[in-house]
Amino acid sequence: MRKCVWQTLLCIILTLCALSAKAQDLTISNNLLYDATLTPNLRIGYQVDPKWSIAVTGGFRHWPRGNYTTKKWRHLLISPSVRHWKDSVQVGQFWGANAIYSHFNAGYTDMIIYKGVKDERRQGDLVAIGAFYGYKWRLSCRWAMEVFGGLAVGYAWYDRFLINDAGDNWLRNGSGNGLFLLPQLGLNVVYRIPLRKSQTIPIDKILLADRTY
Repeated sequence: MRKCVWQTLLCIILTLCALSAKAQDLTISNNLLYDATLTPNLRIGYQVDPKWSIAVTGGFRHWPRGNYTTKKWRHLLISPSVRHWKDSVQVGQFWGANAIYSHFNAGYTDMIIYKGVKDERRQGDLVAIGAFYGYKWRLSCRWAMEVFGGLAVGYAWYDRFLINDAGDNWLRNGSGNGLFLLPQLGLNVVYRIPLRKSQTIPIDKILLADRTY
């Protein structure tokens, strides 16, 4: 199952790379709210039409790394998405949809996203689909800020572990699965990289155009 998931994600990434050849703009952004959870993250987006854009978001938290550290919240997240803009990709309102895949290793934590792991550790995978709405403010020709909020519904499957009394070994305690609702919130700092250079008209063509009048 996990191999199939990774193959699907690879196909999505290759498709986005192929579409980038026709893209008008590339954006790189960082979700400050995701940073607040001590998770480095990056979103790479492409403008494929005046009112459409696609993107891939990735987040990776690889600590605490100790095998027997009781409190854990390690995860990898990948989320391809598509947005439709009311006026322009550069500013204003947008609506979007996304898919989410995450491999997680969480235990003895109070984080809402891993509700139910206060007294055990769970390691597994989740997939979800979601929708969101947001707004983008243009700060300069290259910089912008955007906020968005939405909801995703998904399915998770995982193994359950308990730590022994000595605190030096994890004991498997069965497995589990289930549906869940996941809130989506973002406060993004966006940097735009134009992929199409502005066209300049040679001076001789300008002079030739003047002579025709």
